[in-house]
Amino acid sequence: MMMQPQLPRHAEVVVAGGGPAGTTIARLLAQFGYRVVLLEKRHFPRHQIGESLTPQILPLLDFVGVRQQVEAAGFLRMIGHTVCWGNAKPRTSYYSTDHTRYGFQTWRADFDNLLLSHTRDAGVQVIEGLAVDDVRVESGTNATVCTQQGVLTSDFFIDASGHAGILARQNLRQRDDTYRTLALTGYWRDATGPAGADFANTLLETYRGGLVWSVPLHNGLRNVTLLIDWQEGTQIRRVGLAKFYRTELRQAPYISGFLAAAQLAGPPQVFDATWYTASDFAGERFLLVGDAGLFIDPLSSEGVHKAMASAITGAIAVNTILKRPTMAPHAIRFYNESQQNTYESHYRQSAQYYGGEQRWQERPFWHKRTMQVQGSRFKVQSSTQPDPRPLTSGSHSVSALRIAPGVTIEERPVIEGSYVELREVIVAPSYPRGVRVLQQVYLPRLLAIVSHQSAIVDIMTHYLATPEGKNCPPEAVRQALARLYHEGILASTDATETG
Repeated sequence: MMMQPQLPRHAEVVVAGGGPAGTTIARLLAQFGYRVVLLEKRHFPRHQIGESLTPQILPLLDFVGVRQQVEAAGFLRMIGHTVCWGNAKPRTSYYSTDHTRYGFQTWRADFDNLLLSHTRDAGVQVIEGLAVDDVRVESGTNATVCTQQGVLTSDFFIDASGHAGILARQNLRQRDDTYRTLALTGYWRDATGPAGADFANTLLETYRGGLVWSVPLHNGLRNVTLLIDWQEGTQIRRVGLAKFYRTELRQAPYISGFLAAAQLAGPPQVFDATWYTASDFAGERFLLVGDAGLFIDPLSSEGVHKAMASAITGAIAVNTILKRPTMAPHAIRFYNESQQNTYESHYRQSAQYYGGEQRWQERPFWHKRTMQVQGSRFKVQSSTQPDPRPLTSGSHSVSALRIAPGVTIEERPVIEGSYVELREVIVAPSYPRGVRVLQQVYLPRLLAIVSHQSAIVDIMTHYLATPEGKNCPPEAVRQALARLYHEGILASTDATETG
């Protein structure tokens, strides 16, 4: 039996939570040379809901060096998703037309344990079965972390404790009451699924009271989760969770059809799935990562991706705060803006999803989410990022460009290697946080050329002669110009252009 590590008196960085966010940021900071202690209240492997990983997870697995282990773990690979949304007919969408782009349906006990072992191998001191009971973080002093084994001080504290939010709940968390949601989850044995290669796909089906989300797992179980309005909790308490779960599930005929010969592997469970964000995600001595900082709609299947992405960005922010104190305010701003932007982006996506279901707008679940399309108490910026199209306006091609009004070149914090640095970016209504590179093209240099050259052929020639454009394909420059034009960052100066 492995001996439990002793709690040290001090560590440069303390991470509370051993999920994907905690293990990712702990490993990266250890690789940066910090002494990191990770405290996890449970012993691994432990069960965790949230099994679906879309193909967007693959670059992150590559970045932290665990893709090979995940590929070899035997998890089912899904090539798309099937939905009954807007009508009862199932429709399947694939991640790629040739079905070669895939994600994973993971058993999180195995997946998270793999990440934890990977983190321990990087030199992180992992202590399982030890919860953080309290943490005190004050400006200008070390963080004080209280556990049953004693008190530990650290230069920096990272809250990766998920919904528990050991630090986030200290007046940082902001619940979004528009999305007051309950998740009812059951695992089924002997369930069937779509035929052939679609078997492992994520399934979504709407019904009057909410929606049903389902994925199969490599251990033979199928997760079937209902997302319902919070006020249904009264009815659950009245009739009992198991009866309520089964009654609601029968209203979703497509997914419940796969359960005709199946049996629940255990009693269903209920969880609070209400959205939340934070007033601040970072400070001089703390950082919130993963679900500790924000929680998005489970139907997106992006929870693990969001958690690991926040950890990667967070590790660079922490490294900057600790090693380059003069850049600390910029690193804090950068991380805060990146996390709020994540929340707002998912908010917009959900508005589009829910707006597509018009059949039950009078029902509480759907009425509230339809109203959400019209606004929220949270400020949500609108943004579009269309694919590059030809430089055309009406029936003619655009041949000359200028910088549109309201577009500026400003110094903003960006990631450079393992630090947050101040660099020039383009700020525009479609990019309020700024954008620096598109289609391999360095935009501040490109727009500086546009300010002196208007003809597209001259803009491209001058850019390709710069150090930034020396190895850039000409077509990449043309695509970048097209995208900037269609997003309103550049405007036409052709004589035939009107308005």
